[in-house]
Amino acid sequence: MTRTANTVCALPGCQKTVWRDPDGSYSEFCSRSHRSAAVLRSSSQVCKNCNIRPVYVANGQALPFCGNRCATAWKTGGSSSVPRDDTDEEASSEVCALAGCSRPTFVDRNGGPSEYCSQRHRREAVGNGEAEACLICSQAVFNTAPAILELDGEDADRQSVHQQFTSKWAHTTMVPSVIRIWKIFAAKDIYDTIDRYKLEVERRTGLEGGNSLRRWHGTVRTCRLGDEEDKHSFCSDPACSLCLIIQTSFKKANYGQRTNFGRFGQGIYTSATSSKANDYVAQVSPSPYRAMLLNDVVLGKTKKLTTSDPNLTKPPNGYDSVVGEPGGDLNYDECIVYRNDAIRPIFLVIYDPQATHLGGNPAAGVPRNGPGSVMAPFP
Repeated sequence: MTRTANTVCALPGCQKTVWRDPDGSYSEFCSRSHRSAAVLRSSSQVCKNCNIRPVYVANGQALPFCGNRCATAWKTGGSSSVPRDDTDEEASSEVCALAGCSRPTFVDRNGGPSEYCSQRHRREAVGNGEAEACLICSQAVFNTAPAILELDGEDADRQSVHQQFTSKWAHTTMVPSVIRIWKIFAAKDIYDTIDRYKLEVERRTGLEGGNSLRRWHGTVRTCRLGDEEDKHSFCSDPACSLCLIIQTSFKKANYGQRTNFGRFGQGIYTSATSSKANDYVAQVSPSPYRAMLLNDVVLGKTKKLTTSDPNLTKPPNGYDSVVGEPGGDLNYDECIVYRNDAIRPIFLVIYDPQATHLGGNPAAGVPRNGPGSVMAPFP
């Protein structure tokens, strides 16, 4: 079959047209996420640990487990309990945690009790705000996206983000203590948009993942989102840039709203240095904590600069982004992209600037020598 610009995505139910490669050829699917979904449907595989959930698909490849929880349980010989949808067999004497339900909770084949009588009531509890959705395998969180879910201390993502925050704190101040880390679940169209752009950059440049890297961004928070376990609802204040970015991602049009200067022009600014992003964090409402975003940024082919070019409205010809390197006009790095689909927030970090510790690298927490930062805006 010859695919054209009018060919519809091969994923059943999708009516979008297929993706066109830079070389003029057409993909079978409209996006990377739909390619992964098609692999999952065709494989019909279930997790080798729980034998209930479908396997997780990453980059078009079906993995043997449904998520990190079952993968860890398989390695350690443990179990991961999953409430069933429609059966009470092996039920316990405990009552379902969903308000108004008096049915007994489900007990898995290894004797592990659930808090709910069924998957349906678990999903209802998530939708009502009475429980958190499973970070890997539950679809409830995606149905209510945008949303944030807190990561526990043993979660691999949490440990990775914590390490990146502390090890990349480069200023002379002590490293703040991380209080909470939340995973951000964006609306589906945001995932599709950045996946489409990432795939285009990867195919055009040959850089895996479009040279996608995690970078920090500091902005204004007028509420207390993320401060406590129950602070997971977005505020409606139009001045709260944090809630707006999490809900709708970044907008280049908002450039310059907080400052009238951009060292590398009209773009969206991030940094590999967490302490630099901290300089642009503003907490308006009373809170002992600060909030910072860690983002997935598609850098593609980067143009490295050490001197300012404030007239830029797009990357130099032949490049996808600009990286400001220390030396010349800068003491700390900056990464600038010039299109909305090149970036999305993926983690929210809540930290206490007054409570400091040694952090994750040998030098963290030790006052460092060197001049103060000369910084560009984080609109």
